[in-house]
Amino acid sequence: QARVSGCVFERIDGSAILVSAYNRNATIQYNEFYYIGESCIASWGNTEGGDIRLPEGYGLDGTQGNQPRFNQILYNWAHEIGIWEKQSSFYTQFKTMLNHVEGNVVYNGPRAHINFNDGFGGGTVIEKNLLLNSCRESGDHGPFNSWDRDPYIFDGPDGQPTVVKQMDHIRSNFVIANYNSLGAVDNDDGSSYYYTWACPTVSGLLFACCVLSLTDNDGHRHVLIDGRVMWDC
Repeated sequence: QARVSGCVFERIDGSAILVSAYNRNATIQYNEFYYIGESCIASWGNTEGGDIRLPEGYGLDGTQGNQPRFNQILYNWAHEIGIWEKQSSFYTQFKTMLNHVEGNVVYNGPRAHINFNDGFGGGTVIEKNLLLNSCRESGDHGPFNSWDRDPYIFDGPDGQPTVVKQMDHIRSNFVIANYNSLGAVDNDDGSSYYYTWACPTVSGLLFACCVLSLTDNDGHRHVLIDGRVMWDC
């Protein structure tokens, strides 16, 4: 139950905080991040069962639970992100599940402000955040981006191994998809099981958030201002 609260992280060449491997119920709140060389917060889990040529911590089997879970990223202020590494975010997660990202104010970054690298586990909630001025040095997606290129095995809600993640929820955020953003929420590369709803979006296309037959995502109750597409699905 580690806690990082009320700190100022400034002019750091790499990432400011790494939540690695087995971490439960950690809280990162009320901090300011600015002029960060890479990402402000990275959450990275370990798996096993891969090819013996892979480094330790890699593979498709995550049933040992050696990943960050039940952690909270709350009410932080982040700006001027990714000074050196352009594939950077305020919060990025890899093989991580069941976390909560709420009430953060994030602006001025080269890529997505929140990025999910894969579809491991699911069950993360992103809500009541203000995201703007992303993709200032790139295009391709927007303030939120997700990928999902590999299947993983993890323990489901019933404790049994599964490859089907729980729904990730993106709700009640205010998103300004400006600069080079293609849209507010980009579920890319087969990203599945995202429920995106009630997210006002300014100057952007809410991209790939409706129900798609192959990706099983859902989105509704959005308000788009000066956007290219408006729907309620």
